[in-house]
Amino acid sequence: MKELNDFIAQKLLDLKAVKLQAKNPFEWNTGWMSPVYFDSRKILSYRVRNVIKVELARLIVEQYPDVEVIAAVAPNAIAMGMLVAETLDLPLVYVSTHPKSHGFENRIEGDVKVHQKVVIITDQLSLGINSASAEKALSEGSANVLGLISILDYEFAESIRALRETHLRFHTLTSYSNIISKALEMGRISKEEADIIQTWHDNPNEWKPAKTKATSKKR
Repeated sequence: MKELNDFIAQKLLDLKAVKLQAKNPFEWNTGWMSPVYFDSRKILSYRVRNVIKVELARLIVEQYPDVEVIAAVAPNAIAMGMLVAETLDLPLVYVSTHPKSHGFENRIEGDVKVHQKVVIITDQLSLGINSASAEKALSEGSANVLGLISILDYEFAESIRALRETHLRFHTLTSYSNIISKALEMGRISKEEADIIQTWHDNPNEWKPAKTKATSKKR
């Protein structure tokens, strides 16, 4: 499994889907300043999407063989969720983080029958709030949520707590640790930069860069 974790980490770095900028950080939509940014949508432009699609599907079959529906967390996981659902020949729904302000004001788009067994797909686990919210919406709709699959896990204590509160099992293709280790191995960051990034990871809510200059916002 570690070989796969490292392979996915390398591909994300090669495609610049994951960017590491210790001295020129990004601003997330949480308001956090972060030296790490993951844009999962870049994956869709490259053939590696097929590898990620297959590996997500494999994880689902291995961990949740009784799955009946794939639920993608909107908006970023919809495209990958569709690819995985197609691979497994399963129905797809997607779950919005907030109810729509128009139409039926649904959070769940698509059809999930009562007690159907659902696996959630998200692109990344950062705070875990959106994933926990998706689980709550599905459970309140009487679905049986088996677990969650993601491409990248930031390995934050906050996300672990949020998912534990929902008793939601989760599995990922790669992680923050894999990304940093592979980036050092590839010479993408220096040891000094890795240490700066680690201080952020240890306390992301309070971390401030030595010289703040946000270059993009997490969408």
